[in-house]
Amino acid sequence: MKLIAIFVFAFLSFPFVSKAQSKKTIKKLNIKSTTITIVETVDDKEKTRTDAYQKFNKAGQTIEDFEYNKDATFKKKEFKKYNKNDDLIEEIVFDEKGVFKKKTTIEYNSNKDKIAECLLDINDKLIEKIVCLYNTNGDKIVEQTTDSKGKVTKKSIYTYDKNGLKIEKKTTDSNGIVVSVKKYSYGY
Repeated sequence: MKLIAIFVFAFLSFPFVSKAQSKKTIKKLNIKSTTITIVETVDDKEKTRTDAYQKFNKAGQTIEDFEYNKDATFKKKEFKKYNKNDDLIEEIVFDEKGVFKKKTTIEYNSNKDKIAECLLDINDKLIEKIVCLYNTNGDKIVEQTTDSKGKVTKKSIYTYDKNGLKIEKKTTDSNGIVVSVKKYSYGY
């Protein structure tokens, strides 16, 4: 099977834009969306299908992201919202059948550090919450995951050296038992 990939975009005057294009370039060129189309040649017949579609806001951030299967059905749909600081504050994901999968909301502190991430069901009921704490240097020192009832299910503690470099991430389970330790070393 011979596969020929052709990228067709919503704005043909910008043929170098792709799904991997930077937010900066998308904003600079005022690109509103991209569509990726694949043309496959099988038995000397061409078959065209849409592979992906993305829509962008004025800041160049993805606000809609659709991926398709080979049979032209949806693989996934994502919708995203951002705050005035261009931080992602909400993401809604649908599965290949268009059925709601999850909603995530994110909160930030005044330093633009993520302080809370909530996973919600279709009725906006809390499923899981991740809370992050930071030291005075702005380094994440704790990431704690709780279930819908507020019970801790996982906790990660971060340690830094005198230069502010992360040297360890220790993760514990719901009983406070260490399940993993990740160590970081740096060569100078």
